[in-house]
Amino acid sequence: TDNCGDAGMGTSYAAPLVAGVVALVLEANPNLNWRDVQGVLAATARTDFNGEDDEAGQWTTNAAGVKHSYKYGFGLIDALAATRAATFWPTWGAERTLLTLTTSGEALLDYDAAEHWVESTAAEFSGASDFVIEAVAVYVTIEHPRRGDLRIELERNGVISLLTDDKLEHGTSYTRHKYTTLRHWGEAADAGAF
Repeated sequence: TDNCGDAGMGTSYAAPLVAGVVALVLEANPNLNWRDVQGVLAATARTDFNGEDDEAGQWTTNAAGVKHSYKYGFGLIDALAATRAATFWPTWGAERTLLTLTTSGEALLDYDAAEHWVESTAAEFSGASDFVIEAVAVYVTIEHPRRGDLRIELERNGVISLLTDDKLEHGTSYTRHKYTTLRHWGEAADAGAF
């Protein structure tokens, strides 16, 4: 018997599985764009699997009530639920982008392994109540002798997105390095600052 499908895991198996589900979703509703498909998959993903629940510390629920995990993303893909949702999914309008710039100017000091935070708060997105967050991209420019010593987080309304905490990271700086997070998916843009 052929049991090679039971022996593998990881992106080599996940990517074709997701591609197949996306094909089913687009067959159910060919008018969906890539953002609609992402929305369908996020809205229908299952978080009730493998005994992993909120008590296990795997899931964080954001201000919009959307669960997200560093380990599982939005959850386990559900082909039936995604295909059903696609049949009545309203096509989203054009993508909107809001930009803001923030600079702290504070020096990053070494305190012999003691934590030292440099904070920078972006401006609130006033007047954007009809704007719903799908992703947040952060461009970081930092000069530091060992960027592997840095931990970069984005926080909003108590939900933290860990952007980097790679102790093995080599190099001396980040120059317009882009990080993207989906942990604030579905939140209203004017519901707090980053």
